[in-house]
Amino acid sequence: MAIETKPEILSLTEAELTELLVADGHKKFRAQQVFQWLHLKQVFDPAKMTNLKPEFHDYLRARFTLPEFKILNETRSPSDQTAKYLFEFGNRQVESVWLPYENRQSICISVQSGCSLDCSFCATGKIAFKGNLTAGQILSQVYGMQQLYDRRISNVVFMGMGEPFYNYDNAIRAASLIADQHGMNISRRRITLSTSGVLPGIKRFIEEKQPYRLALSLHAVFADKRRQIMDIEEKFSFEEVLEYLLQKRNDLQQGQLMFEYIMIDGVNIFPDDAKELARWAKLLKAKVNLIPMNTSFNGMHRPSDDKIIEFWQALVSRGIVAVNRKSPAKDIDGACGMLAGRQENTLKV
Repeated sequence: MAIETKPEILSLTEAELTELLVADGHKKFRAQQVFQWLHLKQVFDPAKMTNLKPEFHDYLRARFTLPEFKILNETRSPSDQTAKYLFEFGNRQVESVWLPYENRQSICISVQSGCSLDCSFCATGKIAFKGNLTAGQILSQVYGMQQLYDRRISNVVFMGMGEPFYNYDNAIRAASLIADQHGMNISRRRITLSTSGVLPGIKRFIEEKQPYRLALSLHAVFADKRRQIMDIEEKFSFEEVLEYLLQKRNDLQQGQLMFEYIMIDGVNIFPDDAKELARWAKLLKAKVNLIPMNTSFNGMHRPSDDKIIEFWQALVSRGIVAVNRKSPAKDIDGACGMLAGRQENTLKV
């Protein structure tokens, strides 16, 4: 006999919550009240939902799975005020990062505990994969960090642990709830989903006309080089992905697509790399985010500053919008490719 599981309340849209509450005999407006407590005020304990009666508090506890997580560790950078948080959901741990800038407050969140991929430059791929997070667990990182700060989160990037398009439904559901006008109401243009090139997910994203920004973790523009550093190239070739995007470029909004490109010394920053990267960026009207490798890892190293500037100039001189991205949180192992859940050090074997 199957055990019936309670719905995870934080994963429900307002419409879904309304349908359940009305079916249980409650007034429709109760759903909006509960939704705003959860998603606007980040209050998860029914007893603290002060405009609801005690018997309704009991109903919520009995009817739904309420948000439950721990923040096991906080690591703050003395150099740039970034902060990294280790969240625990049952037996799964993930890391998330708070990234304060002068004109915005960004966060980087995770969609999986560990990662099913094994990019050679990324520490996350070296730890054991524990599984997908639910939409509610993804949201709990956003709301858990917001509770710690007076400054309002303005930008959310799904670039932490895991591949968002291998957890597509939960990632998209979380993004839509972050943007909900009765919740945090963060602009959809300020929410970015990153993918290493999972073609079925990219196709869904475009066919569904998702409004969020799409960041393609490209990192190499020649198959042999990409295969060397990204195992996903064996399953979905970058050329197949880019050709599909080229076919669908009219379905993308202005500025919706960007390329992420990690710069690895002696691997992917030669003149031919710049020329080919610029060609694809021009064809797809994609901005390029250049990310110097954050630390020596797996036999790979960060290029010298001169090489970084030279590669950037090779793109800019060809008319490409390219940003040489700084690496906040590097000193706390919170930058790109460095999240590895330090308290959970079970390695892949």
